[in-house]
Amino acid sequence: MMMTKVIEDLSTDLGAVIRNEVAKTNAARDPGTAVAAQALAVEPAGDASPRLPRRISGGFRGVNDELDQRSREWRSTVRLLNQQRLHVETAEAERDRLYEALNRIATEAQESGRSLKSVLDTTKDGDISGDLAAQFVRSQRALEDLETVSEALSTNLSGLRSVWEQYARTIIRAQKMRDDPKAPTGADRH
Repeated sequence: MMMTKVIEDLSTDLGAVIRNEVAKTNAARDPGTAVAAQALAVEPAGDASPRLPRRISGGFRGVNDELDQRSREWRSTVRLLNQQRLHVETAEAERDRLYEALNRIATEAQESGRSLKSVLDTTKDGDISGDLAAQFVRSQRALEDLETVSEALSTNLSGLRSVWEQYARTIIRAQKMRDDPKAPTGADRH
């Protein structure tokens, strides 16, 4: 065991010496390569400077493939956020339009209800000159319109909630991607 450690240290030290000698020789021949040679030169084992790893998992091609995958995932997430944001904005605009219609129709329903009450009161007092049938029809139409808008608002609310939840999940996933770049990508989680 001790002999193996000594051989590994000797091999590492010899490798460092050879690389340093080659770097010095190359630097003497071409000063432009001196910077590159110094960057690749490995210091002796006692130095605390960072060393290149002995093995890169998947090689340079693997690193390239992983970076390509991550950039595709980021682009996909950005496209998804933009798409979902448009759906949220559309649902919110529809909600605003429906609430305006609700206010208008609620006012009409209240007005037709007051008008119907007035005609009913005058009819009870013996004055049948008011068009009671027309008032009932007008009041019924206003209530049906109110019901239609109310149903549309309920449907819109369900859709808006769904879109917001999807948008929020995508934002949370994007934040996790940003905060932990080593986290598994979407393709790795399946």
